[in-house]
Amino acid sequence: MIRFLRKILPPSVIQWLIRLRFLPEIHREIRYLKRKVLRFSMTFDHKRGSLLSDIMIRSHVLEKGITMPERRLGFGYDRVRALISKVKKYLDQYGVEEVFLQAAIADLKQYRDIHVEAGFQLPEDIDKGISSFLPFLVVDDANCFVTTREEYFKPCDNFADFAESRHSVRWFADSPVDEDKLMAAIHLAQTAPSACNRQSTRVKIVSSDAGKLLCQSLQHGNRGFGDKADKWLLITTDLGDWPHNNVEMAYIDAGIFTMNLLYALHHYGFVACTLNAHMDIPQREELYKGLGVPESELLAAFIIVGNPAESFMIPKSRRLDVKDIVQVI
Repeated sequence: MIRFLRKILPPSVIQWLIRLRFLPEIHREIRYLKRKVLRFSMTFDHKRGSLLSDIMIRSHVLEKGITMPERRLGFGYDRVRALISKVKKYLDQYGVEEVFLQAAIADLKQYRDIHVEAGFQLPEDIDKGISSFLPFLVVDDANCFVTTREEYFKPCDNFADFAESRHSVRWFADSPVDEDKLMAAIHLAQTAPSACNRQSTRVKIVSSDAGKLLCQSLQHGNRGFGDKADKWLLITTDLGDWPHNNVEMAYIDAGIFTMNLLYALHHYGFVACTLNAHMDIPQREELYKGLGVPESELLAAFIIVGNPAESFMIPKSRRLDVKDIVQVI
């Protein structure tokens, strides 16, 4: 039918008919995802796993504050109080063994220790709240630690050591990155697999002051360090390479590429931090316009990149036991 209509109708009408044909299937996919989100997203599901994820996210925010290059004392009282409340709730209901819970208590302890060592008096409720958790702390080392450039990039004999040596870094030297090496890292990242070899992932190197300032203002989560990076990389994926019923695979492809790029950046001696590219629709439109990103491309992630400082602080980012993420079927 479409073949016949192509002979008698203009292309714009044909395109409209094709969209009309697939519209019911697109609506079914959207409704299916909506039902899943409403049932299982941590926004609406307040079971044990969601509470633990909430603790992990809040603990990560605290780690960011601890590892800031220009950390100020007395930071984040409201966030610390919220984390204390969530940890107490979890302890009361489920116990102390979970990795994320232990990491959160370790972060709270380090937050308190930093202020005690500096002779800075925390509010009484925060000090007492953190102190009440210390008897439940099993790990005996801090989550965030100082390293040097030489230690961070020490030679590795195998991939396991190399992978474990990479961390998110928010401290950057005040010097421009070698752009040839940056291009070499992106080239190396192209070894990432992609579905049917589509290679739909794109990289925007944001180096202008205006472009970086736009990214800093629209991305949620770079305050205190985003302005220190020499380059912002925006990872996108071209929707034109994907059918209507397989759009989520575009993000998966971009995610695989992003991880490969992080390893490549580490290989070439750069420090980097991944940032989410989730923004409200008006902010996304502002970014598209401001950076000249084609409308056909979906925003996947940011990576901020720079040269390493002589020494810097990084989070350990404790991982779940592998048995907790594997299911043999």
